[in-house]
Amino acid sequence: MVNVNDEAQAERELAHAVATGQADTIARVAMANLWPLYTNHSEALTSAVSLLPSTVLKRYPALRVVHPLTVVLAQTTRPFKPLVSPDEARSMHPDELDLVTLAQMVAFRFSGDVSAALIYAQRLEDRVAQIKHESRERIDGPLWYYHFSIGSTRLAAGDSSRALLEFATSRQLGAFSKQPYGEKLALGRIALAHAVRGSLTNAELALAEAAELVVPSAAHRAGSLSTEQTAAALVAVERMAPDAERLLGTLEPYNSTQLTWPFVLLAHTRWLLAQHRPTEALELALLTRDAHPPQHGSVASDIINAASIDALWGVDDVATARRLADSHTKPGPLTLFAIARLALNESRIDTAAQSLRRLEAAGNLGPVHGITLQLFTVWLELLRSGSIDSATAQRLARIAITTDSRRLYAGMPRQLVETVAAQLQVDEADEFVAALGGLTFLDVEPRPKLTKSETRVLHAILVHPTTATIATSLHLSPNTIKSHLKSLYRKLGCATRAEAITIAARFHLIPRESD
Repeated sequence: MVNVNDEAQAERELAHAVATGQADTIARVAMANLWPLYTNHSEALTSAVSLLPSTVLKRYPALRVVHPLTVVLAQTTRPFKPLVSPDEARSMHPDELDLVTLAQMVAFRFSGDVSAALIYAQRLEDRVAQIKHESRERIDGPLWYYHFSIGSTRLAAGDSSRALLEFATSRQLGAFSKQPYGEKLALGRIALAHAVRGSLTNAELALAEAAELVVPSAAHRAGSLSTEQTAAALVAVERMAPDAERLLGTLEPYNSTQLTWPFVLLAHTRWLLAQHRPTEALELALLTRDAHPPQHGSVASDIINAASIDALWGVDDVATARRLADSHTKPGPLTLFAIARLALNESRIDTAAQSLRRLEAAGNLGPVHGITLQLFTVWLELLRSGSIDSATAQRLARIAITTDSRRLYAGMPRQLVETVAAQLQVDEADEFVAALGGLTFLDVEPRPKLTKSETRVLHAILVHPTTATIATSLHLSPNTIKSHLKSLYRKLGCATRAEAITIAARFHLIPRESD
């Protein structure tokens, strides 16, 4: 049976096993005392496990997870993905099988296979709910950590609402356990999940409560600090707060192995894009992507794809942005928002509308997603009709004044913000402008609206060198072609055919050569 509570005895037994120099003895004792060693003597446990050869570790997958090289190897072409045969599982004590299932979930998550990690998370969740045994009812046992780890896997998969349920259970159990930092760890993850969803007040409340609790043991200290710092940075970025840059500077590097690394990328790229620094955002997204294995079924993949699409448009590499957008058959919500934003920036109304409909149908969106959806819907209406009504303007003004949406407005076109302000009463407009003070908005050129005849002439100049040949091909008089060209040049703001082709390609009125 796995020992769950006597840390002093566990430490003595491990020291005696290490003194024997026998790998099998060390492994058996470490496994039998895994929970108290991991939570209170993690350095001694790691040191002992590092002595074991791979042949022994293969028989003890839970020990392999705490091996110091496992996390490093998870970022290479040799990820650790432990499998246990049914016969082996049947021979294990329930405590041991719980820990092995936990180890499998964490190992697959380390290796980037979050879809597989979710299978083990569900398996552990089912075991906790359906199979009762004594150690689960001990207040000094690992039950709080099981819920904490299941919630962490849900969060890594992008399911923040279900993650919050697991973290809430973990917090309650942690508060009653003899490991007081259990509550602190859960509160940190609660804050992070709320920050990702855009529930910034809830995130701050959780952070304030976590700050009052004891510092975790060595096994959890780095993860706890990283979680709380990332949540605080995300809150500051959403508000475009003066200390956002400083808080971002406290976060771990792009090649971190902490669970928080995707959310660190989210905070950095949101800030850089809101500051209209797309080159830096793109560089960071590419570096982070290359530093980690492919993230199957994860929020990390969604964050990387969305940031890349937004940044590529920002550096005017629209062709690559569109190829990346078109390559995803099942994009996550952040990628769908990036696809919609790309289409809106290019005035591709049908594509934008389709993406927004998919987001509306998705459901389970956090507050930040709901506000983004409202802003994009109004942006789309502005493109369609050239105006918005006063009721819509008042709704957008209330969003700016009463919610933490400054970052979202920083990604809106200047034309939309000015149109909203123009529709408001003087006092409302002043309050709206004050709420967005200090922000720099996008300057998006409106897509020229061409008549069918102008569009035909535009396509004709791609293949016909002279007015006469265009007239012949379209069965019109040269004077009619000249009239259409004059109108076309006026709408595109140019004076030559070469300029017309370049500008038309930018607005996707004709295909770009690079497409």
